[in-house]
Amino acid sequence: MAGRWTHGISRRAFLGAAAGLAGAVALGPTRDPPAVAAPLPQATPVVEVIGTSSGGIPLTAYWLGDGPTAVIVQGAIHGGYEANTSTLTFQLRDYYEAHSDEIPAGLRLAFMPETNPDGIAINSRFYLSGVDPNRNWDTADWAADAYDGDGRFVRGLGGPAPMSEPETRAMADWFLAVRPAVVLQYHSQGSFVVGTRELAEPYAAATGYRLPTPGGGLSGLLPYRATGTLGRWLTDHGLGSVLVETATHTDPEFERNLRGLRALLGAVTAS
Repeated sequence: MAGRWTHGISRRAFLGAAAGLAGAVALGPTRDPPAVAAPLPQATPVVEVIGTSSGGIPLTAYWLGDGPTAVIVQGAIHGGYEANTSTLTFQLRDYYEAHSDEIPAGLRLAFMPETNPDGIAINSRFYLSGVDPNRNWDTADWAADAYDGDGRFVRGLGGPAPMSEPETRAMADWFLAVRPAVVLQYHSQGSFVVGTRELAEPYAAATGYRLPTPGGGLSGLLPYRATGTLGRWLTDHGLGSVLVETATHTDPEFERNLRGLRALLGAVTAS
C-alpha cells in the first residue's frame, strides 16, 4: 500500500516534519519552555441528604474538607423571601470547591444553600404548612403565635408545637449528630451579625455589618420579639451560632461575606 500512511498523516506532511526536525537538531538544542505551575486539584463535594421537606424535596448539604471539626453554612432558611442568601451559599460552596487549599487544617465545611426548598419553590418565607422556619424551635420562649419578619403578630406562626415541622426535626437531628463548632445562618436584609460573641465579632469586623453590644442579641436590632429561633436552640445545646443579615434582599454580597467566612474559620481554628 505504497503512498498511504496510517494515523491520518500524509507522506508529504511526514517528510516535511522530518526535515524540520533535522534542521532543528543541526542548529543545536532549543531552550526549555518556561515552567507552568500545575493547577490545584478541585475538590468534589460529598453530598449528604439529611431529610426531606414537607413537599418531598431533599434537604441537601455539600461537604468539603476532611477535618474533625465541622462548620455548617446555611442559606435561604426563609425560602424565596431570602433567595439571595441561597445564591450566596452556593457561591461560597463553589469558591471553596475551587480553592480547597484555603479550608483551614482540621475543618470540614457543610454548605446547605436551600435550607427551606419548599419556600424557594413557591417563593415564600414559610414552610408549606405556613409555619416560620425560625419560630419552630424548642426553646424556653417558643410560642405558637409569633411575630413575622415584618413585625406582624401571626396566629400559628410558631407551629402547633415546637419542632412540629419535618424540616426542623431533620435539622435538629443532624446538628446533634454532627456537633458543629458553629452553624452560620444567612438571612436578609438587616445588615447585622449576632451570635456567639467570639465568632460574631471577627465576622462583623471583616464585613462591616453591625454588631450589637454584648448581651444585646436580636432584641436591640428588631422592632419585635423573635421566639423559638434556631440561634437560641443552638446556644441551648452548646453549639456555636452566628446569624448574618445581608444588607439587601437581592445582592448576595459575595466578596463581603467571603471575608467574613474566612475570619470566622480563622476564629474557629484559633479557639
